[in-house]
Amino acid sequence: MLKTLLTPTCAMALLFAGGSVAVGQNNPGNDSRAAAQSSKEEKDSSKTVTKNGTTRTDTDTVYGKVEGFEPGKSIKVSVPGTVLTTKSFDLSGKDVTANVASGIKVGDWVRVREKTDNSGHKTVTVDPSTEKKATHGNKS
Repeated sequence: MLKTLLTPTCAMALLFAGGSVAVGQNNPGNDSRAAAQSSKEEKDSSKTVTKNGTTRTDTDTVYGKVEGFEPGKSIKVSVPGTVLTTKSFDLSGKDVTANVASGIKVGDWVRVREKTDNSGHKTVTVDPSTEKKATHGNKS
C-alpha cells in the first residue's frame, strides 16, 4: 500500500520539478546573459613618441547588444565575461565627444569604441554591428 502511494507522488514531484526548470529557461534575464556571451570586448593601449613628446591613447572597443540608450546622454551595451553583463558609456560631459550613428535603438547590435587621449578627453563612437555573434578580429 505504501509503495503504491509513493510511486505516483514521486512521479508528480519529478513532473513539477521538470516544469519549473523549463520555466526558468524562458526567463528574460537569460536573454541578457546570452547577449553578454555573444559580445566581445577589446582593449588596446598605444604610445606615440615624437620630438614634441610621448602621447598615449587607450582604446576600449565593445561589440554587443544595446540594453539601454538615452540619446545624447548614455548607452548601455552587453559585455562578455564580467559579473555585470552590461557596460555604460557616457555620451555627454565636458571631456567627451560622442559620434552615434543614426537609428541606433535598444536591441540593436553595435560596436562602441571609446578612445581616451593623454589629457583624459574621451571620444565615443557607436556604429551598427553587422553580426550578432562576436567574431570580429580586427581593431580598425
